[in-house]
Amino acid sequence: MRKLVLGAMCWSLWMNALAQAYKGPIIDMHIHAYNQEAGASMFGIDYRNPLTDDEFKGVRGPEQQKKETLKILEQNNVVKAMISDGKLWRTEDPNRVIISGRNVSADSLRKRHQQGKLDAIGEIVSFYGGMTADDPLLAPYFDLAEELNIPIGYHMLPGGPPGGIYYMGLKDVRVANANPLQIEEVLIRHPQMKIYLAHGGWPYLEDMKALMYAHPHLYVELGAISWILPRAEFHNYLKGLTDAGFGKRIMFGTDQMVWPSTIEKAIEGVNRAEFLTMEQKEDIFYNNAANFLGLNEEEITKHKNSYKH
Repeated sequence: MRKLVLGAMCWSLWMNALAQAYKGPIIDMHIHAYNQEAGASMFGIDYRNPLTDDEFKGVRGPEQQKKETLKILEQNNVVKAMISDGKLWRTEDPNRVIISGRNVSADSLRKRHQQGKLDAIGEIVSFYGGMTADDPLLAPYFDLAEELNIPIGYHMLPGGPPGGIYYMGLKDVRVANANPLQIEEVLIRHPQMKIYLAHGGWPYLEDMKALMYAHPHLYVELGAISWILPRAEFHNYLKGLTDAGFGKRIMFGTDQMVWPSTIEKAIEGVNRAEFLTMEQKEDIFYNNAANFLGLNEEEITKHKNSYKH
């Protein structure tokens, strides 16, 4: 009898979790597109996360990455995706792909924007080269983003997978360069800039609260922390930001690279956050990014009517 009662309780909890899952449109603010040159070192890698023991099967090449990622986005109601080097996928899915450009000069990005081949800048990954956001070499990118009124994403921690310094050749990554307070002078110089920090600024919760309090134009996207961290740690960080009143500036993101199943893992991570109301989930999954990106009312209405939760 006791087993039956426990079984019924577990079933009830599971069904309640399903009932609370957000099923509306989603915007993913952090995905990567690779070609054979850019992604050669990652293709074919199956990854076991040492923090959670989760295993993710890697795609074998750029065509498989594109095909499987776009398929999972469609299956999970992801209507827009901010994709670094998204020009590689724009032809196949023009309505979904937001092109974010990086790894070239600011002048080259300007030309791409003039040609209609650039929607955003980023993510800026100078962290991997040992640079911080206040380095003068990065100033032209922040200047350009504010001038063109396009989003710019900036990366700090996580710097690759756990321990990536030692086995992925990330020799210039330093935790000492990861504190989000480094972005403050950039924010002050560019009060109209549409900027977001990747991975939520983790693990610097208190500093992120202070930054978001002082600078209302700063947003965050959740990125890899939504699937690479133990669920309790991710939820603790997300709850800290939402409890502090910043739920309207948190955007969903996955940092999907060569493991497409991380997208569904990340969606589940937000949906399983019992401390979030359905309205807060809708904000994180869609509304906040729609506002940040400046989507028009017609497009928003179309998205919401197509995927009612």
